[in-house]
Amino acid sequence: MEMGKRFSDASLGKIASLETRLNGVLKPVAPRKEFVHGLSRSIQSGNHPTFVDQVTNWHLYALMAAAVVAGGVFVGVLVKTIAETTMNKRSA
Repeated sequence: MEMGKRFSDASLGKIASLETRLNGVLKPVAPRKEFVHGLSRSIQSGNHPTFVDQVTNWHLYALMAAAVVAGGVFVGVLVKTIAETTMNKRSA
């Protein structure tokens, strides 16, 4: 436990030192009003469900593509089996 505490104390010291050095170097910047309003709208509208819908749709499309491929393989095997059966009956 003591080793973890030393690391956290060292990290806090480094952060405080960095803040002190950057305090005079960095100057505050006033963002454009359009940026602030656009950001506010996107936060309030909550785009997160849209992302979830897109992921869900992606899974649905992948499942549908897999079903089409599996169906194609099934039909191909069925056609081949029927063709072989009819050829065997004709030759016999």
